[in-house]
Amino acid sequence: MQYSKYVHTFPVEDNVVALYHALLIRTVFVTNQESQQINLFFEKGTTNDHVTVEMINYLYTNYFVVNNDEEDSALYSKCMDMIAEPAISNAYIVVTENCNFNCKYCFISNAVQNVYPVKVMTKEVATNAVMLLQRTYEKQQHSYDKTITFYGGEPLLNFDIIKFFMDEVNRIKQEHYWPDDVKYALITNGSLLTKDILQSIKEYGIALSISYDVDKESHSQRIDKTGNDSYDVVKQKIALCNEMNVPFSLSITITDTLLRHRNTVLPEILKLSPLTIAFNLLIPNKETLQNDNYYEEATDFMLETFGQLRTIGMYEDRIMRKVHSFKENKMHLYDCCASGGNQYVIAPDGTIGICHGYLNNRKYFSAKVSDSEFDFREHPDYKYWKKRTPLLMPQCQDCECLSICGGGCPYAADYMYGSIYELDTRFCIHAKKVLTWLIKDLYHHITRKEQ
Repeated sequence: MQYSKYVHTFPVEDNVVALYHALLIRTVFVTNQESQQINLFFEKGTTNDHVTVEMINYLYTNYFVVNNDEEDSALYSKCMDMIAEPAISNAYIVVTENCNFNCKYCFISNAVQNVYPVKVMTKEVATNAVMLLQRTYEKQQHSYDKTITFYGGEPLLNFDIIKFFMDEVNRIKQEHYWPDDVKYALITNGSLLTKDILQSIKEYGIALSISYDVDKESHSQRIDKTGNDSYDVVKQKIALCNEMNVPFSLSITITDTLLRHRNTVLPEILKLSPLTIAFNLLIPNKETLQNDNYYEEATDFMLETFGQLRTIGMYEDRIMRKVHSFKENKMHLYDCCASGGNQYVIAPDGTIGICHGYLNNRKYFSAKVSDSEFDFREHPDYKYWKKRTPLLMPQCQDCECLSICGGGCPYAADYMYGSIYELDTRFCIHAKKVLTWLIKDLYHHITRKEQ
């Protein structure tokens, strides 16, 4: 007998180690002495200690221990059978590629300054987009998350088309199949919010996410087109949201500046009363290639903030994805909807892509919403992205984060190493630190309950 190849050992405290099954996302805590007894059993193949026998039986029943490599292979095959066929779970509707900001770290900055002639979505394209989604949802009548996200550039520059899109959805619901559980979201820099826009957002049931870096010096990288700081303007718009009782989430980009001000960030977040927050790691571009220390420090900050926020019932999205996977022993196959081919990105000119990171060069944008015969399941681009999950990537098979990572950002991997099937190495750093924290946090939670 032997440990499964998917079992990894994590020191927890002086006399305790965690045995973590990377494929099944299960954790067993043993003392150093128990670990030694298990290893001794593997060497000798037998033991007279009934406690060790019980332990080995438990570990074998739960796949931590196997008789041979073939049993690992059989388990892996069973897990692969659980991977569902691709389903469009998110659709980015890029209503405009124009933007009134010129954020220094924007990873699609070239996209909003590109040479593509059509930068503003028309009613015709919006109508075709709704019809495409209707056909897609009708083919996918099973339970899965479905979100339509209005995006830019700055989407509020074309808010009329967002209202038109929602009216088209409500119209088509009367005539065709449209699932009741579709969620709607809007990602904005917040500077153009008005009472009328907020009232419409509330009436249409659109979840509002505002990109705002909380700390004044950190937010100074989010300048407008004339080079002016936007901090006070956006802060006033957030106050307007609270005044009108419109819930909002904050999307906060972690920069080196923000990390230097880490002690002041959380109090500022709490003053604004967001529904949830989402921290964004910088995605490499020509101006902001980060070293490994950034991703370690950024993850430490995210975990520290998560630990404090959860005491008041507020959660951070990116860490929560892994918390959910870890708690439910549920494989986190994709860290973004583009991975696995589960996403539409509909550009203003009506072309359909997979990832909004490629708006700058239209790579993987090779279909049109006007094509009523388009089926993403048969399209070569979607077939290519279909298997982009760590569970199917050879270089991930021996990693402790195999089932909890989600693979990070394919765009970042392509940008850095030339293929979406390369590792997003910056995210490897992030995922491993989060997993170590989760295992130790679980142990401390168990020991607190036992005291």
